[in-house]
Amino acid sequence: MATEIEIKRLLDAHGYERLRRHLDSLGAPERQEQVNHYLDLPDAALRQAGAMLRLRVIGERLVLTLKARANVSHGVLQAQELERELTTAAERTFWLQRPVPWQAAVMRLDDWLTATGLALSAARDSALIEVGSTANLRLVYRLAAGIPGWPLPLTLELDHTRYPGGIDRLELECEHVHAHELAPLLDAWLTRLDVVGAHATETKYAQFLRLASMPPALRATWE
Repeated sequence: MATEIEIKRLLDAHGYERLRRHLDSLGAPERQEQVNHYLDLPDAALRQAGAMLRLRVIGERLVLTLKARANVSHGVLQAQELERELTTAAERTFWLQRPVPWQAAVMRLDDWLTATGLALSAARDSALIEVGSTANLRLVYRLAAGIPGWPLPLTLELDHTRYPGGIDRLELECEHVHAHELAPLLDAWLTRLDVVGAHATETKYAQFLRLASMPPALRATWE
């Protein structure tokens, strides 16, 4: 099972725009308009087991992702991750229905659940429901020459995530096997660009769950 290791830096509006303009000057990004649909059992069994099941829509593409045991420390995410793109009409139709029959879903996810060691017991007639969704604009920059201090190819992603209620999250992400060694060089580079990148302390999904649990009045004034 793959281990995802990713640097995550939260940006304010000024820093986001300043960094975007700088990266645009290095080359045009790949633009991805994404909608993330989060699925769970009615009793939140996946969340309670420390897992997230997400169906991501990117234009006409559908990508199913299971993440488990996610941990964010010092702005670096580590998680177990399994992912596949849904390419057949049958798979696309199955995962787009609401609710998603649990027993049939287990048959499709059996290898994933085994790989993560997740032990989930749910009634045969139970179903996966959509607990909510977020919209995300991702700008993907592939830097052939890397950044100062790291002259190797790097892929940087600028995310603008919109949560229900109109709350935004602006973020720089860099997935890399050597994330811990790369992180201080990335921070130094941001500082030279006059961009403040705060260490993320939670994943996008964790933030989604936290915001969803807030009373509407508090959520409306959260930022």
